[in-house]
Amino acid sequence: QMAVSKAAVTGASSAGGNEFAPIPFRAAIEKMAAAEQAMMREDYLRAQRLAEQAQVDAQLAAVTARAAKAQKAVSALQEGNRVLREEIDRNVQ
Repeated sequence: QMAVSKAAVTGASSAGGNEFAPIPFRAAIEKMAAAEQAMMREDYLRAQRLAEQAQVDAQLAAVTARAAKAQKAVSALQEGNRVLREEIDRNVQ
């Protein structure tokens, strides 16, 4: 579970979680650190629970970041279309 959760946090970072979803991303990092501390104390049940929570937070951060990036791309495309329409209208007149 620890490796899966670490991979989820890494994936969220790669997806831009820190920039586009800082709250769930930070929660994932903090829970992962707490899970690692619990592992060192040999509190395996707590470590597993925290790692699972970190994974869910990281997945939320990744999905939120991807959605924000997609929305940003859509806005850029819409703006490009608007500019092209204006240019076409000018050329038609």
